[in-house]
Amino acid sequence: MLKDDTEPSGGAGWAELAIDDLDVAGKCGPCVPVKEEVEDLPKVGWMKALDKVADLCLIGSMYVLYPAILVVICTDVIGRNFFGTPLSWAIEGSGLFLIGGIFLAVSRVELDNDHILLDILYANYSKKKKLICDMVTRSIAFLWMLAATIRSSFEIPTSIVLKESGTDFRYPFWPMRVIMTFGFLVLTLALLANAVHAYQQLRNGGRK
Repeated sequence: MLKDDTEPSGGAGWAELAIDDLDVAGKCGPCVPVKEEVEDLPKVGWMKALDKVADLCLIGSMYVLYPAILVVICTDVIGRNFFGTPLSWAIEGSGLFLIGGIFLAVSRVELDNDHILLDILYANYSKKKKLICDMVTRSIAFLWMLAATIRSSFEIPTSIVLKESGTDFRYPFWPMRVIMTFGFLVLTLALLANAVHAYQQLRNGGRK
């Protein structure tokens, strides 16, 4: 019985043939598109500092203000149901803490582009149109937040002079105004950073 010379002599031969076939198919066969990963554009010094400040703001929001809301609500519920003495300023206090927590965290959300996008039109845009849209909308939002920051900063001394406080929350409002104004300022800078970043991407041909 004659032996077929084309048959490999062992299992290793079959493995080598399979590897060769895959290699040839990879070179000559139909190509599968692979998403190209491109490095992000380098950030300048103030953007790096803004990243760190936004991280600290997020930490303050997550580990100070939101736990404070939980403590206030739990204290109110326990006092109301077990001792008949609800916390009179629970609604006002938790509302103020919530406002501060939101405005401290929103800058990190903006920098990470994790906010809600309405993709009805935006998803169908080309990369260049998306960058133009990002640059224009963030520039407008930057101007609006800049005005809000300036206005809020003017309210701080007024709140101190008038000793502004709530109806039941008999504590001064100015510390929370300071927190809100600081959150406004960081968000303003975050919008500016993203607008500048979108412009840099446009100048680099729309790459990330």
